[in-house]
Amino acid sequence: MNALLELSGITKRFGGLTALEDVSLTVAQGSIQAVIGPNGSGKTTLFNIISGIYTPTEGEVHFAGAAVTSRPLHQLAAMGLARTFQNTRLFGSMTVRQNVLTARHGRAHPWRFDRENARRVDEIIEFVGLTDVADTNAASLPQGQRRLLEIAKVLALEPRLVLLDEPHGGLNHAETARLIEVIRQMHQRGMTILLIEHEMEVVMTLADRITVLNFGKVLAEGSAAEIQSNEAVVEAYLGREDREVELHEQAIHASEGTGAPLLDVSDLIVRYGDIEAVRQASLKVDVGEFVTLLGNNGAGKSSTLKAIARLAQASGSVRFMERELTKEPTERLVGMGLALVPERRRLFGGLTVIENLKIGAYGRPNAEVAQSVEEMLELFPNLKRLSTSLAFSLSGGEQQMLAIARALMSRPRLLLLDEPSLGLAPLLVEQVFSKLVEVNRQGTAILLVEQNARMALAVAHRGYVLSSGRIVAEGTAAEIARDPRLMGAYLGHGEAAE
Repeated sequence: MNALLELSGITKRFGGLTALEDVSLTVAQGSIQAVIGPNGSGKTTLFNIISGIYTPTEGEVHFAGAAVTSRPLHQLAAMGLARTFQNTRLFGSMTVRQNVLTARHGRAHPWRFDRENARRVDEIIEFVGLTDVADTNAASLPQGQRRLLEIAKVLALEPRLVLLDEPHGGLNHAETARLIEVIRQMHQRGMTILLIEHEMEVVMTLADRITVLNFGKVLAEGSAAEIQSNEAVVEAYLGREDREVELHEQAIHASEGTGAPLLDVSDLIVRYGDIEAVRQASLKVDVGEFVTLLGNNGAGKSSTLKAIARLAQASGSVRFMERELTKEPTERLVGMGLALVPERRRLFGGLTVIENLKIGAYGRPNAEVAQSVEEMLELFPNLKRLSTSLAFSLSGGEQQMLAIARALMSRPRLLLLDEPSLGLAPLLVEQVFSKLVEVNRQGTAILLVEQNARMALAVAHRGYVLSSGRIVAEGTAAEIARDPRLMGAYLGHGEAAE
């Protein structure tokens, strides 16, 4: 194999956090290779090391036979390595043509309008299909065209290797098909491509070889068919299927929702600029019910929770206890009985466990707050032992339990949880989910966003599956666990509903 890019023993630590550990990767000249993995597995950190944004703690990067570890991106670009970013980085006040011309810096002086340079810019714009908007400002382009312009800027560097960081983000089906065709044509023109992508339609259609990261380590490598049938990969995306999960499943079914409506979301649409993250999603949670919302990275799960909690602008209807929330100020929702545990916990690291808990009860009478603190310390015994410790000194599992306890301090009727297993070891995940079962048994309804599908379905009464912003499946936890559309949402198996 003629290797164009080689990574050897790459480790990256941020303080006490190991984001990548002993990662080795080889990309063959002329190939299309993908890096996939659950949220927080280290994919973007890997790209940032390859492109010189981060310096690895250990290990080496070789490109085109040269050692390039920690070389800045502009030097790598001159050698023939270029990348896009997860969030498009365009000059919004400049036209499409001016953006591409600026990217030619290093290949040709960007402001010399010689015929050859102008011809090459126009050729690139035509190649990605933006000729009709060549003189339009980038800021006014729809998301699909912005993604194509990002690729056009990369092509202006005439690269040998292109790193594409989630190029599908925010695209509809037609835009996705166009993106796939452009990447194929880039490959046909001799470019080697390494991409990070959560949309399995793109990965499984394009990639010759796929590398799977999990908890910062290489979990598996192989063809699309090999990855889709790899039990370890399926476990990484969907969670474990063992006796402990069965025990969780048996335990939770003793407690069911009352059937009385609590949350009713209808035709929810969430947009960020011209990116439509959630597309007419509808779901319900009854009083005392445990419901899970599943799907791959970028499916729209967190956006749905943020819209319910009034942290993202949305259209459609969100009714909670028969009241329409879309007109309510965010600060009123806690008093109404709705609490959110955000992704990555968002604790006050410089405050103690007790102080974080008290913040969760802001506005309640002091006597009630003291009683609630005691209740939380009984529910989470580890926090009782650490009650005077600063939040930043806690382990990941302890921080997650503190985040849940802080939300429960407001005595919510509905608890919204966003990825509580993120970054936790399997044993800690089981401990956190065991506490969620206990919280639900005490009468608190839960709407859980979670990538560990098997664990979530083991403790939930019902579930919904999101794919590309749309609900593609719904039913009881047992029904969803058997539904092929669940696997389709994660690894491209089955058929997603339109």
